[in-house]
Amino acid sequence: MSSNKRAGEESHTISGLALRRVAAVLACLKVLCPDANLRAQQLASKILTLAHGEECPTFRKVITPAAVYEMLTRNSQCVLNRTGRRPLLVFSPQFSEELNSFFQED
Repeated sequence: MSSNKRAGEESHTISGLALRRVAAVLACLKVLCPDANLRAQQLASKILTLAHGEECPTFRKVITPAAVYEMLTRNSQCVLNRTGRRPLLVFSPQFSEELNSFFQED
């Protein structure tokens, strides 16, 4: 069995266990707090949905053209070479560091 298949099975098992735990907590909540309001029940339902792996929100950070322009102008310059041309020199380490800091999780 490949490691990817095992990892997928383990993930599925963990997800199933998490779902059971949440269901158990909700059952206890109904017994211990029978007067729980509708908002608490809706929140619990959302937790169950997320634990089951459905409707998982994904957040994507997007870079704007203006931000790319600013980063590129800070981390590059034109250099006159022997043939009279001016190729663009990009400072890759600094540029990649700035991009990584931009996309870093908050």
